[in-house]
Amino acid sequence: LSHHYSGGLANVWLPTMPDSFRRDWTEEDFRSAVARSSLNVTAAIFVECFHRPEEEEARWALRMVDDPNSVVVGVVACVPVQQGAGAVKTAIDRLRDASGALHPGLKGVRMVFPATDNNRPDACLEEAFLEGLGALQHLGLHWEFTCNPSMAPNLSRCCAKFPGLTFVVDHLAHNGNEGGDLEAWGPAMEDLARLPNVYVKAGAVEEWDVADPGAYLDRAIAAFGFDRVLYESNWFVSEAMGCDYGSTAALLSEACRRAGAS
Repeated sequence: LSHHYSGGLANVWLPTMPDSFRRDWTEEDFRSAVARSSLNVTAAIFVECFHRPEEEEARWALRMVDDPNSVVVGVVACVPVQQGAGAVKTAIDRLRDASGALHPGLKGVRMVFPATDNNRPDACLEEAFLEGLGALQHLGLHWEFTCNPSMAPNLSRCCAKFPGLTFVVDHLAHNGNEGGDLEAWGPAMEDLARLPNVYVKAGAVEEWDVADPGAYLDRAIAAFGFDRVLYESNWFVSEAMGCDYGSTAALLSEACRRAGAS
Protein backbone atom coordinates (compact mmCIF):
# COMPACT_ATOMS: atom_id res chain seq x y z
CA LEU A 1 0.00 0.00 0.00
CA SER A 2 1.30 3.41 -0.89
CA HIS A 3 0.70 7.05 -0.17
CA HIS A 4 0.58 9.35 -3.18
CA TYR A 5 0.74 13.10 -2.84
CA SER A 6 0.43 15.81 -5.42
CA GLY A 7 -0.34 19.48 -5.79
CA GLY A 8 -3.46 21.31 -6.87
CA LEU A 9 -5.16 21.29 -3.47
CA ALA A 10 -4.18 22.99 -0.23
CA ASN A 11 -2.22 20.67 2.06
CA VAL A 12 -2.29 21.43 5.76
CA TRP A 13 0.46 18.99 6.75
CA LEU A 14 3.40 19.49 4.39
CA PRO A 15 4.10 23.08 5.50
CA THR A 16 4.72 21.80 9.03
CA MET A 17 7.34 19.28 7.90
CA PRO A 18 11.08 19.56 7.13
CA ASP A 19 12.28 20.86 3.79
CA SER A 20 12.70 17.37 2.33
CA PHE A 21 8.90 16.97 2.43
CA ARG A 22 7.97 20.32 0.92
CA ARG A 23 7.59 19.66 -2.77
CA ASP A 24 5.10 18.17 -5.15
CA TRP A 25 5.04 14.36 -5.03
CA THR A 26 3.46 12.89 -8.14
CA GLU A 27 2.58 9.48 -9.46
CA GLU A 28 5.54 9.83 -11.81
CA ASP A 29 7.78 10.24 -8.74
CA PHE A 30 6.22 7.12 -7.27
CA ARG A 31 6.92 5.12 -10.39
CA SER A 32 10.51 6.37 -10.42
CA ALA A 33 10.98 5.35 -6.78
CA VAL A 34 9.66 1.87 -7.52
CA ALA A 35 11.89 1.58 -10.61
CA ARG A 36 14.96 2.32 -8.47
CA SER A 37 14.07 -0.62 -6.22
CA SER A 38 14.00 -4.33 -6.96
CA LEU A 39 10.21 -4.48 -6.55
CA ASN A 40 7.58 -4.96 -9.25
CA VAL A 41 4.59 -2.88 -8.15
CA THR A 42 1.56 -3.20 -10.40
CA ALA A 43 -1.12 -1.62 -8.20
CA ALA A 44 -1.27 0.79 -5.28
CA ILE A 45 -3.75 2.32 -2.86
CA PHE A 46 -4.02 6.08 -2.36
CA VAL A 47 -4.30 6.91 1.35
CA GLU A 48 -5.56 10.35 2.33
CA CYS A 49 -2.82 12.83 3.08
CA PHE A 50 -4.22 16.07 4.48
CA HIS A 51 -5.33 17.77 1.29
CA ARG A 52 -8.28 20.06 1.80
CA PRO A 53 -11.16 19.97 1.17
CA GLU A 54 -11.14 16.27 2.05
CA GLU A 55 -13.84 15.33 -0.46
CA GLU A 56 -11.94 17.02 -3.30
CA GLU A 57 -8.84 15.00 -2.43
CA ALA A 58 -10.92 11.82 -2.58
CA ARG A 59 -12.48 12.78 -5.92
CA TRP A 60 -9.05 13.59 -7.35
CA ALA A 61 -7.71 10.21 -6.22
CA LEU A 62 -10.76 8.37 -7.56
CA ARG A 63 -10.11 9.95 -10.95
CA MET A 64 -6.76 8.17 -10.87
CA VAL A 65 -8.61 4.90 -10.25
CA ASP A 66 -10.66 5.61 -13.38
CA ASP A 67 -7.51 6.33 -15.43
CA PRO A 68 -6.33 3.09 -17.10
CA ASN A 69 -2.79 4.48 -17.17
CA SER A 70 -2.65 4.99 -13.40
CA VAL A 71 -1.28 2.46 -10.94
CA VAL A 72 -3.87 3.54 -8.33
CA VAL A 73 -6.65 0.97 -7.90
CA GLY A 74 -8.28 2.08 -4.64
CA VAL A 75 -8.67 4.99 -2.26
CA VAL A 76 -8.77 5.44 1.52
CA ALA A 77 -10.44 8.81 2.09
CA CYS A 78 -10.40 11.18 5.05
CA VAL A 79 -13.64 11.05 7.06
CA PRO A 80 -13.94 12.71 10.51
CA VAL A 81 -15.27 9.67 12.36
CA GLN A 82 -14.19 11.20 15.68
CA GLN A 83 -16.90 13.85 15.21
CA GLY A 84 -19.71 11.29 15.28
CA ALA A 85 -22.34 9.67 13.07
CA GLY A 86 -23.66 12.93 11.62
CA ALA A 87 -20.22 14.01 10.42
CA VAL A 88 -19.64 10.59 8.88
CA LYS A 89 -22.93 10.73 6.97
CA THR A 90 -22.20 14.25 5.70
CA ALA A 91 -18.71 13.32 4.54
CA ILE A 92 -19.83 10.11 2.84
CA ASP A 93 -22.81 11.78 1.14
CA ARG A 94 -20.44 14.33 -0.41
CA LEU A 95 -18.69 11.44 -2.17
CA ARG A 96 -21.84 9.94 -3.69
CA ASP A 97 -22.62 10.40 -7.36
CA ALA A 98 -25.89 11.73 -8.78
CA SER A 99 -27.54 8.32 -8.33
CA GLY A 100 -26.47 8.15 -4.68
CA ALA A 101 -23.85 5.46 -5.25
CA LEU A 102 -20.29 5.45 -3.95
CA HIS A 103 -17.41 4.93 -6.36
CA PRO A 104 -16.32 1.26 -6.28
CA GLY A 105 -12.73 2.43 -5.91
CA LEU A 106 -13.50 3.89 -2.48
CA LYS A 107 -12.30 1.10 -0.20
CA GLY A 108 -11.97 2.64 3.24
CA VAL A 109 -11.61 5.76 5.36
CA ARG A 110 -9.37 7.07 8.11
CA MET A 111 -8.37 10.11 10.12
CA VAL A 112 -4.98 10.54 11.78
CA PHE A 113 -5.42 10.65 15.54
CA PRO A 114 -2.12 12.49 16.24
CA ALA A 115 -3.38 15.32 14.01
CA THR A 116 -6.68 15.75 15.87
CA ASP A 117 -7.61 17.78 18.93
CA ASN A 118 -8.14 14.60 20.95
CA ASN A 119 -5.23 12.17 20.74
CA ARG A 120 -5.56 10.69 24.22
CA PRO A 121 -4.88 6.95 24.51
CA ASP A 122 -8.57 6.29 25.15
CA ALA A 123 -9.92 8.57 22.40
CA CYS A 124 -10.91 5.48 20.40
CA LEU A 125 -13.40 4.57 23.14
CA GLU A 126 -15.23 7.88 23.29
CA GLU A 127 -18.95 7.88 22.49
CA ALA A 128 -18.82 10.16 19.44
CA PHE A 129 -16.05 8.10 17.83
CA LEU A 130 -17.90 4.84 18.46
CA GLU A 131 -21.07 6.33 16.97
CA GLY A 132 -19.06 7.35 13.91
CA LEU A 133 -17.75 3.82 13.48
CA GLY A 134 -21.30 2.53 13.84
CA ALA A 135 -22.34 4.72 10.92
CA LEU A 136 -19.58 3.16 8.79
CA GLN A 137 -20.20 -0.50 9.34
CA HIS A 138 -23.02 -0.91 6.82
CA LEU A 139 -21.30 0.98 4.00
CA GLY A 140 -18.87 -1.73 2.94
CA LEU A 141 -15.87 0.45 3.82
CA HIS A 142 -13.06 -0.41 6.22
CA TRP A 143 -11.62 1.88 8.92
CA GLU A 144 -7.89 2.54 9.30
CA PHE A 145 -6.39 3.43 12.66
CA THR A 146 -3.42 5.79 12.51
CA CYS A 147 -2.36 6.35 16.10
CA ASN A 148 0.46 6.54 18.60
CA PRO A 149 1.37 3.21 20.22
CA SER A 150 0.02 4.58 23.51
CA MET A 151 -3.46 4.01 22.05
CA ALA A 152 -2.73 0.42 21.06
CA PRO A 153 -3.86 -1.17 24.36
CA ASN A 154 -7.35 0.31 23.82
CA LEU A 155 -7.78 -0.66 20.18
CA SER A 156 -9.04 -4.19 20.80
CA ARG A 157 -11.82 -2.95 23.08
CA CYS A 158 -12.93 -0.60 20.31
CA CYS A 159 -12.71 -3.10 17.44
CA ALA A 160 -14.53 -5.81 19.41
CA LYS A 161 -17.63 -3.61 19.46
CA PHE A 162 -17.93 -3.80 15.65
CA PRO A 163 -17.44 -7.39 14.48
CA GLY A 164 -18.99 -6.54 11.12
CA LEU A 165 -16.49 -3.76 10.37
CA THR A 166 -13.01 -4.44 9.01
CA PHE A 167 -10.21 -2.57 10.75
CA VAL A 168 -6.70 -1.93 9.44
CA VAL A 169 -4.05 -0.64 11.87
CA ASP A 170 -1.57 1.56 9.99
CA HIS A 171 2.15 1.48 10.76
CA LEU A 172 1.60 -1.36 13.29
CA ALA A 173 0.18 1.37 15.56
CA HIS A 174 3.52 3.18 15.56
CA ASN A 175 3.24 6.86 14.79
CA GLY A 176 6.28 7.82 16.81
CA ASN A 177 7.17 5.81 19.90
CA GLU A 178 5.09 7.25 22.72
CA GLY A 179 4.26 4.09 24.69
CA GLY A 180 5.77 1.88 22.02
CA ASP A 181 8.32 -0.27 23.83
CA LEU A 182 8.03 -3.89 22.75
CA GLU A 183 6.57 -5.28 25.97
CA ALA A 184 3.85 -2.63 26.15
CA TRP A 185 3.00 -2.74 22.46
CA GLY A 186 3.30 -6.49 21.90
CA PRO A 187 0.43 -7.66 24.17
CA ALA A 188 -1.82 -5.00 22.61
CA MET A 189 -1.12 -6.44 19.16
CA GLU A 190 -1.82 -9.94 20.43
CA ASP A 191 -5.17 -8.81 21.83
CA LEU A 192 -6.04 -7.27 18.46
CA ALA A 193 -5.00 -10.40 16.60
CA ARG A 194 -7.67 -12.41 18.44
CA LEU A 195 -10.27 -10.38 16.51
CA PRO A 196 -10.66 -11.81 12.98
CA ASN A 197 -11.84 -8.46 11.57
CA VAL A 198 -8.53 -6.70 12.33
CA TYR A 199 -5.54 -6.45 9.97
CA VAL A 200 -2.25 -4.59 10.38
CA LYS A 201 -0.03 -2.72 7.94
CA ALA A 202 3.69 -3.31 8.36
CA GLY A 203 5.34 -0.14 7.22
CA ALA A 204 6.50 3.37 8.11
CA VAL A 205 9.44 1.76 9.89
CA GLU A 206 11.30 5.05 9.47
CA GLU A 207 8.77 6.65 11.86
CA TRP A 208 8.82 4.01 14.62
CA ASP A 209 11.88 5.30 16.50
CA VAL A 210 12.81 1.82 17.77
CA ALA A 211 16.26 0.26 17.87
CA ASP A 212 15.25 -3.11 16.38
CA PRO A 213 12.26 -2.92 14.01
CA GLY A 214 12.72 -6.59 13.18
CA ALA A 215 11.58 -7.59 16.66
CA TYR A 216 8.33 -5.69 16.13
CA LEU A 217 7.76 -7.25 12.72
CA ASP A 218 8.39 -10.70 14.18
CA ARG A 219 5.89 -10.10 16.97
CA ALA A 220 3.24 -8.84 14.56
CA ILE A 221 3.62 -11.78 12.18
CA ALA A 222 3.51 -14.26 15.07
CA ALA A 223 0.28 -12.66 16.30
CA PHE A 224 -1.58 -12.05 13.02
CA GLY A 225 -0.11 -14.64 10.69
CA PHE A 226 0.81 -14.01 7.08
CA ASP A 227 -2.77 -13.51 5.89
CA ARG A 228 -3.51 -10.46 8.05
CA VAL A 229 -0.24 -8.51 7.72
CA LEU A 230 -0.22 -6.04 4.82
CA TYR A 231 2.88 -4.50 3.27
CA GLU A 232 2.92 -0.71 3.48
CA SER A 233 5.56 1.34 1.68
CA ASN A 234 4.62 4.67 3.33
CA TRP A 235 5.84 6.46 0.23
CA PHE A 236 6.56 9.35 -0.03
CA VAL A 237 7.23 9.86 3.68
CA SER A 238 9.84 7.12 3.51
CA GLU A 239 11.70 8.86 0.69
CA ALA A 240 11.47 12.27 2.35
CA MET A 241 13.03 10.70 5.46
CA GLY A 242 15.93 9.28 3.43
CA CYS A 243 14.77 5.68 2.86
CA ASP A 244 14.57 4.04 -0.55
CA TYR A 245 11.32 2.47 -1.72
CA GLY A 246 12.39 -1.12 -1.15
CA SER A 247 13.78 -0.79 2.39
CA THR A 248 10.59 -1.65 4.28
CA ALA A 249 9.78 -4.48 1.86
CA ALA A 250 13.23 -5.94 2.54
CA LEU A 251 12.72 -5.80 6.31
CA LEU A 252 9.30 -7.42 6.02
CA SER A 253 10.61 -10.09 3.66
CA GLU A 254 13.37 -10.96 6.14
CA ALA A 255 10.80 -11.17 8.95
CA CYS A 256 8.60 -13.48 6.87
CA ARG A 257 11.54 -15.77 6.22
CA ARG A 258 12.33 -15.84 9.94
CA ALA A 259 8.71 -16.88 10.48
CA GLY A 260 9.08 -19.77 8.05
CA ALA A 261 7.71 -18.29 4.82
CA SER A 262 9.08 -19.79 1.62
